[in-house]
Amino acid sequence: MKVLAALTVGLLLVTSGCSGGPARLYEAESGGGRGIYDTRPGRPYAFEEMTLCLDEPGSVVVTDVSPIEPMGGFEVLGFSVRPVREGQGLGHLEEPTQRLAAGGYPVDGPMVVDDVCPDDESGEGGTVFNLGIEVDYSAPDAGTASGFLVIYESGGESLTLVRPFGVSLCAARQQDPPPPECEIRIVAFG
Repeated sequence: MKVLAALTVGLLLVTSGCSGGPARLYEAESGGGRGIYDTRPGRPYAFEEMTLCLDEPGSVVVTDVSPIEPMGGFEVLGFSVRPVREGQGLGHLEEPTQRLAAGGYPVDGPMVVDDVCPDDESGEGGTVFNLGIEVDYSAPDAGTASGFLVIYESGGESLTLVRPFGVSLCAARQQDPPPPECEIRIVAFG
């Protein structure tokens, strides 16, 4: 009986340290947005302000990114992930008209995120990955989205992550306040 009790306690200690599930993309606690002005429908634009990292050790493959609440024919043309290396900063794209490939993003193959987030306090350890997205719109005045749905695979499961990051592609020149059709909307989450 003592052997069985010792085995049970040992098994509980081993399994309590595991999450029991696949690695997941870290869910940000806040949202953001970006307005890109003086745009033209039918011309691709790219941005890379969103980042990804894991909540625990492992690896995930991002398989799709789609807009949430798109308006004005707003659509995702492509996406890519790229690790931010020490000393590089977060941005690789010089202009919103630059394509992801020109900014050094991989254009084919699996889009892998394979490191945990850096420590919240020290910023040490882990790796942050930029999520680069190319988008377009078809309306004459603006195309917008209130966020993005990131679909990824981890541990044989298909999982999703809502990124509350509003984007506005506006044909008008930048002005304050922006025209109503160019206002940045951010999806509610949490």
